[in-house]
Amino acid sequence: MIRLKIVSGSRRGTTVSFGREPVRIGRSASAELRFADAHDSAVSAHHAQIHFERGAYFLVDTGSRNGTLVNGRKITAKHELKRGDRVCFGYPGGPEADVEIDATELAPAPHGAVSDAEADTVALGPRPGQPVYDARQDAERMAAALRMGIEDTGTLRVKHEAARKVAERRAQAGGQQSGDTVFLLGEAMHRVSEAVKSRTRRTWVKVLAGVGGAALLVIGVLGGVVFFQQREIDRLVNAKTSIDRQIQTLQERMQAETDSASLAALEDNLVALTGSAQTALKELQSKDQARAAQLAAGGDELDREIRKILAKFNASTYAIPPIFRERLQFHINELATAGNRRAMYGRKQRYWPVITREFGALGLPEEMAYIAWVESGFDPNAQSPAGAVGLWQMMGSTAQSLGLTVGAGVDERLDPDKQTKAAATYLARLLSEFGEDSFMLVLASYNRGENGVRRALGQVAREPGGFRKDKRDFWHLYRLKLLPEETREYVPRVLAAAIVSNNAQKYGLGS
Repeated sequence: MIRLKIVSGSRRGTTVSFGREPVRIGRSASAELRFADAHDSAVSAHHAQIHFERGAYFLVDTGSRNGTLVNGRKITAKHELKRGDRVCFGYPGGPEADVEIDATELAPAPHGAVSDAEADTVALGPRPGQPVYDARQDAERMAAALRMGIEDTGTLRVKHEAARKVAERRAQAGGQQSGDTVFLLGEAMHRVSEAVKSRTRRTWVKVLAGVGGAALLVIGVLGGVVFFQQREIDRLVNAKTSIDRQIQTLQERMQAETDSASLAALEDNLVALTGSAQTALKELQSKDQARAAQLAAGGDELDREIRKILAKFNASTYAIPPIFRERLQFHINELATAGNRRAMYGRKQRYWPVITREFGALGLPEEMAYIAWVESGFDPNAQSPAGAVGLWQMMGSTAQSLGLTVGAGVDERLDPDKQTKAAATYLARLLSEFGEDSFMLVLASYNRGENGVRRALGQVAREPGGFRKDKRDFWHLYRLKLLPEETREYVPRVLAAAIVSNNAQKYGLGS
């Protein structure tokens, strides 16, 4: 049993106890250890989890915004908890807890008993009266046997490392069977290709026979370890797939929902589900990186195009809202079939050197320049009924605030070079205000106006934890419908223009 004695935050002075079942920690209603929204805003909705495995408790940060610290150090992966550890959920200001673990929980098996880890193994260590165990010599002997008939250097490194780990664990156990031999060698076998395993299976039998007796039994156990590891991988894949389906259904509900309170509740559920999916993906990564990468890169070609653009600006989201994807596809189809698409693309090619020069001078991403495609079709003489003029469709007051001359027979909005420089200045100013990862918010601001976006962020700021990054990004505003419909439509139009232009031949824009 593990106990967490809460020493700060909304639950200060309380002690919570848990057995070996997984413990979810966060502000979500589904968390087994839940912190209050108002007082513990540094805690994410689905912040961390505690797992019991192979005789120890492990703490995993499940993608929290403010991190998880153990004894003042931020953890980046699965971290084994010890008695006396101090855990902080969210830095700075997050609640802290002292870790207590029952000694009997982790006590070794009684003399003559077999632990869970060793249930299918036999003791292979030295008997009384045998020489003192020499870990280095044992490792060298195993490594030499492992090298027999193997020329691939990658495989050699894996097997040499396995031999070293086995010897170290045995040294810690006083030269006796450590209980980890099967798992370590099983892990090594899993890391080499099926072809190598088939070619060298007899070598492994020789090594195990040299390590101790009952080699055939251990080989069978190794096969069992690989089998159970594969079963665990399949479980994680199925779990993540199931959660992804729930996320899809939840987002479709949000798409149809109009009540703000109901949307907020659905958003909390979405955050919790997303945390669970990311936890499953992290666990899968630790067991099979290739499978995890394949799963993470899932989706069709459009998904990959969207994520490629978003990843460049740290604007990624775990699950793109279905309606956003639907509208993006609509605008891609519209641009790809427009009768004037070649003319617009030709103007884009003409003015692109000017744009990249001015954007590059301020370090702006060139994808932002597709605002000009949506605004004017890259036509420097375009004029709107509302009075916006030029490549970037600026109103007179905006242009003047950016240093352009408008009036008295002169309108510098019609000068592509000058207006592009002014637009770059304006966009850089917005990025400076909202943050370098606010690419999507800046696109929204160009349509809505920065004051409109500021008002939406001000509304979010009144929510518990409204200052957090995950509540101040475009996706949160989009899902909660805090932006007007025109702006919700504008952002996918800009991304559609970028995707079509970046795939000119595919969409019939090439010469």
